[in-house]
Amino acid sequence: MAKSAKIAWGIDVGNCSLKALKIAASSEGVEVLDFAVIEHEKILSQPDIEPEQRRELIVKALSDFISEHDIGKIPVVVSVPGQSSFARFIKLPPVEPKRIPEIVRYEAIQQIPFDINDVEWDWQAFTTTDNPEVEVGIFAMKRELVSQALEPFFLAKCPVSQVQMAPMALYNFFTFDQKQKKLSAGKEANILLDIGAENTDLVIADGQRVWQRSIPIGGNQFTAAVQKAFKLGFTKAEGIKRTANTSKYARQIFQAMRSVFADLAAEIQRSLGFYSSSNRDVQFREALALGSALKLPGLSKFLQQSLSLPIKRLDSFESVKLSPDVSMSQFSENISALGVAYGLALQGIGRVSIESNLLPRDIARRGIWQQKKRMIVAACGIFAAASLLNLFQAFSVSSSIGSKDTGTNKSQINTITAGLNSRSSEKSKFENTISTAKDEINKCAQFYQNRDLNQEVLDAIIMCLPNEKNTPDQADLYKAYASGDKKTLMETPRNERKQVFINKLHLCYVDDITKDINLALPGSDGSRAPTVAVRVNASSDEEGGGRGFAEGRPGSTGAGSRSSQRDVQKKDDGFVVLIEGTTPHKDNLQFLFTPGVENQRDKWGFFNRLRYMGKTNEEITKELLQQQTQASKPDEPATTTGRTRRERTLKPKPAAKVSSEPNEPTDSSPVVETAAEAADAADATSAEKSWDSILQELPLETYFDPAANTEAYFDTSRKGFLEADSVGDQPDPAFLGIYQQVILDEDPATGKALTIDLYLDPMTREPITASPKLINDNKEVVKNPETSEPVIEKRDYWFQIRFKLKIKSPKSADEV
Repeated sequence: MAKSAKIAWGIDVGNCSLKALKIAASSEGVEVLDFAVIEHEKILSQPDIEPEQRRELIVKALSDFISEHDIGKIPVVVSVPGQSSFARFIKLPPVEPKRIPEIVRYEAIQQIPFDINDVEWDWQAFTTTDNPEVEVGIFAMKRELVSQALEPFFLAKCPVSQVQMAPMALYNFFTFDQKQKKLSAGKEANILLDIGAENTDLVIADGQRVWQRSIPIGGNQFTAAVQKAFKLGFTKAEGIKRTANTSKYARQIFQAMRSVFADLAAEIQRSLGFYSSSNRDVQFREALALGSALKLPGLSKFLQQSLSLPIKRLDSFESVKLSPDVSMSQFSENISALGVAYGLALQGIGRVSIESNLLPRDIARRGIWQQKKRMIVAACGIFAAASLLNLFQAFSVSSSIGSKDTGTNKSQINTITAGLNSRSSEKSKFENTISTAKDEINKCAQFYQNRDLNQEVLDAIIMCLPNEKNTPDQADLYKAYASGDKKTLMETPRNERKQVFINKLHLCYVDDITKDINLALPGSDGSRAPTVAVRVNASSDEEGGGRGFAEGRPGSTGAGSRSSQRDVQKKDDGFVVLIEGTTPHKDNLQFLFTPGVENQRDKWGFFNRLRYMGKTNEEITKELLQQQTQASKPDEPATTTGRTRRERTLKPKPAAKVSSEPNEPTDSSPVVETAAEAADAADATSAEKSWDSILQELPLETYFDPAANTEAYFDTSRKGFLEADSVGDQPDPAFLGIYQQVILDEDPATGKALTIDLYLDPMTREPITASPKLINDNKEVVKNPETSEPVIEKRDYWFQIRFKLKIKSPKSADEV
C-alpha cells in the first residue's frame, strides 16, 4: 500500500461484542490492515444488566481493543443503533441551490418528531443527471442518546471523528463492496438483514434510494425462548442455544425457538409488504444476511422458505484485499459480523454514498481544536513576539518625544493619529455590515413563526383517539396492540374493540374559517385531494408512514406572524380537516359520535372529542345554551344579557335517535334539559379540571356557528361498511390491510372455482372487508333461502369526517 494511503478505523459496539475494522485507500485500491472482534464479558441486553454496568463493560472492551491495536491519530468512525435514530428521505421542488439549506431546515423541523434543539441532525442531497428533482435525506437522533453512546469512548480515551447510523453504514458497505449486485434503478431491490442480539436492521437498496426499519427481534429472543422452555438462567440458555446443532436435545431446543423463527419471518414479510405497497414496480432480487445470530443453524434456510427469496450469507468482501499481516482464517470466521464496521471505515476514508455525521458539534469543535493546537500555539508565540516588538517601539517613541528632536516627534504623532482615524472608519463599516446582517436574520426568522402549529393540530387529533386515558375499560387492549401481543388482543372480539384506525388525514389552512367547507378542501370539484395515507391506532403507529399532509400553514413564506395577519385581515384563520378511517366496533357511528352525552367526557366518542376540541366545560355549556335558545327562538339572537344561566329555563329536547341502519343520518347534538342542570354539569371534577387546563393551552378550537346545524360545519355524511371492490366513495383498499383471495368450491353451473376478495388486518389476519358469509369455515357460502343470493357479512365500518379548527386569537399585552 502506498505511503499516501488514507486510513480509518470503523468501530461497531454491539450487545454481544465490539467489532472494529481498519482499512486504507490509495490509488491501488482498498486494503484491510487490521480487525478485531472482542466479546463482552456479559451480553449487554441481559435483563439484569444495569446502565452503569453496561457502560463499564463497553469501556473494558474498548480499553482492551486500544491496548492491542494501534489507533494513534487515525480517524475513528463509530455507529449508533438504528432503533434509536431517525431517517427520512423527501423530494424537494426545483429551487436555487443556495435555498436548499433553508428549505431542508424547515422540512427537518416538520419531519423530526422531537424539538429540533434536542437532537443532533444532518442532511445530504442526492441528485441524478436525468432527473431535475433533488432528493434529501434527513438523519437525526436525540442528543442525550448520542451522548450516552459516546460516553464509553471518552472514558476509554478513544477519540471519535464521526458518528453514523448503523443501517446507513450497512447501506454504504453494500453499495461499495457488492459490485456484482448492480441494480436497475426503480425496478430491482436487494435486502440487507443484520441480525443482532436485540434487534434486526432491515435495509432495502433499490439502486437509487434506501429504506430501513429496525425490527425488535434478535438473538436474545431465541435465548429467552430456550430460557423459558427449560427454566434456565440467561447465561446457560445462551450456551445451549449456541451449541444447539450438536446437542442431543437439538430437536427440543429448536422446537422451543420455533415461535421466534416464525415471528422474525412474519415481521420481515410485513415490512417487505409495506415497502412493496409504495413501490409496486420494484422486484426483490435476493437478501444478504449478516450478524452473529446467523450462526444459529437453520435460520437462513427458514427465512429463505418463509420469504420465498434467496438468502445469501455474507462470506467474503469483494472490493478489498487483505494485508499480509491479517489472518485470513480468523477474518473469514468473523466476516459476517463486520459489515457495519466496514461501512463505518469506508466513511472515514471518504468512499461512501451517505456521508451524514451525527457527532455533536461541541465535540467536533474540540477535535478541530486538538488538530490545530500546534498552529494556535505557534500563532500565540508570534503574537507575543509582535506585542513585545510593539512595546519596544512604543518605548522608543516615548523616548523620542522626550528628546530635543520635537519636530520629528510631532510628525510621528500625526502619522499614528491618522492611522487611528483610518481604523475608526473601518470599524464603522464593520458595524454597518453587522447591522445589515441582523436585519436579514430577523427576516429569515419570520419564516419559522408558528412552525409548530401543524404538529399541534396532529397531536390534538391523536389525543382524541380511544386510548388508555379516554377509554380505560379497554386499557389492556391498547397495551397489547402497542406491544404486538396478538393473543391478548384477540381475546376481545373484533366487533367489541374500541379502536379507531386513521387511513387518511388532510389539513388545509384557510385565512377565513367561515368559508364553505367543501370549497376550502382541495379536490372539491370531484377530484381526489393529494394526501398521505397512514394507518394509526390510539396507542401505536404503523412503520414507515408520515403523520399527515398539510396543504398550507400559517407562518409560511410571506405570511408573517399570526397577530399581524389578524390586524390587517380582521378574519379568523384556521384549518379545514378531513379524516378518513375505520373502526371495527359493532356500534360504528354511535361509538364514534355518542349522542346525548353533553359534558360527560368519560362517555365521549372520537367525534365528540373532535367536536369540542379546545373548549372547557364552561364554554361547552354556554354553546349548548346558545344552540337551544336559537332553536327555541329562531327570530331572536341568542343572548344571556341580564340573566344568569341558573335563572333561565330551557324547554326539554328529546333524546337523540339511535338508528339501526348505519348509513342513516343520526341527530347526535347534545341536549341540556334545564339551565340549572347545565350549570351543574359544568362543575368539573378534579380530573376534568386537569383536562380543561390542557384544553385551554391548545391554540385551536373546533369552529361551529351556533346559528347553523351540526352538518354544516361538522360533516359526517360519508360513511358505511367497507367493500372489497372499493366502489363509490370507499377508500383505496391498498391502505386497509393485506390482500387475500379465498378460493371456494366450484360453481355447479359453470364448473369454475368461485373466489372471494378479502382484505385482512395486518396484525391479526382477521377479515376487515365485507364478503359472502361462509359455513363453518369450510368454504361453502351461506345463501338467502328466498333469493338464493349469498349473505353478505359486514365487518369494519368506514367513516369520513370533515370539520373546522379555528386558531385562537393571541393574548394582548395587557392579558399577558
